[in-house]
Amino acid sequence: MRPPPRLGGATPAALSCPSQQDELDHLFKSEAPALHRYFRRRTNDNDAAADLVQDAFLSMATRPQDGIANPAAYLQRIARNLLADRFRNRRHSAYDDAIPLEECDVVVPPLQEEISRYRQAIDGLSDKTKAIFLLQRIEGLTYDQISRQVGVSVSTVEYHMMRALAHIDRVLEGL
Repeated sequence: MRPPPRLGGATPAALSCPSQQDELDHLFKSEAPALHRYFRRRTNDNDAAADLVQDAFLSMATRPQDGIANPAAYLQRIARNLLADRFRNRRHSAYDDAIPLEECDVVVPPLQEEISRYRQAIDGLSDKTKAIFLLQRIEGLTYDQISRQVGVSVSTVEYHMMRALAHIDRVLEGL
């Protein structure tokens, strides 16, 4: 997968600062594979999943980034909304009738519930895995920097990050 395309060859207004583009590129590298798996599981269509990943990052790129405390969680919210819209539109076009939102079978939990589940998932990690995960996600350290700080190899950092992401994905899958 490639980073989201630039609109008309230009940088979207929300990404006028190079550091914001770098943040989006980093977010794409760290979140796109899991986001693709999430969409593929729910759509059973690899092409649709790739399109939805692109739509999620395009939406993220065109929004102001100021004030977003947790871009990964914000991206997940965008993804859930895109998926809900997709199923709502598919259902609407299949029956050619308007379906009230309250009858939609796609449940999007309240943000507080999602945040609470995310925190529970992180709390369920082993101490070392949790520390490495938080150094990368909260502190923004690279795997090499974490490796030096914790005193383990880069491959060990990668191992702990994979464990953390898989665990969090399993816990949040029910949302």
